[in-house]
Amino acid sequence: MPGEIAEDAPELTDSLPDIESLKVEWHQFLEAIARADHSVLSAHLSACEPVSCNEKGVFTVSCCRKFSYEELLQELPSLQKELAAFYRLPLALRLVYDAEKDTCTKEKTVFTLFDELSRSNSVVQFIIREFGGELVY
Repeated sequence: MPGEIAEDAPELTDSLPDIESLKVEWHQFLEAIARADHSVLSAHLSACEPVSCNEKGVFTVSCCRKFSYEELLQELPSLQKELAAFYRLPLALRLVYDAEKDTCTKEKTVFTLFDELSRSNSVVQFIIREFGGELVY
């Protein structure tokens, strides 16, 4: 696994930019991937965000969609090559799945939305109380 190789590598602290510098060019990297006929990978990567880069060159990217994470894992070796070539740095790509963010981004059903609004929205509460409003779907 590329991350394991990087873990054994000597420290590259002097030659690696900080994570903020890498984030600045992240969108250009996504555009470069899309231009290289990897538009599907670019779409999956757009659901991800760079979170860290350690002194050994392990560049960690967090995915907030499980499907994107699983698809990107299958393409990890080619993505790693693209990443290193784009940044011109000896980076090892590490993908992580953020289940907490995934839960926040899931689309809510009309039933879930109605339930939330019936507890938090005074207009919806008034309609339910005064007119017996209910969800008919």
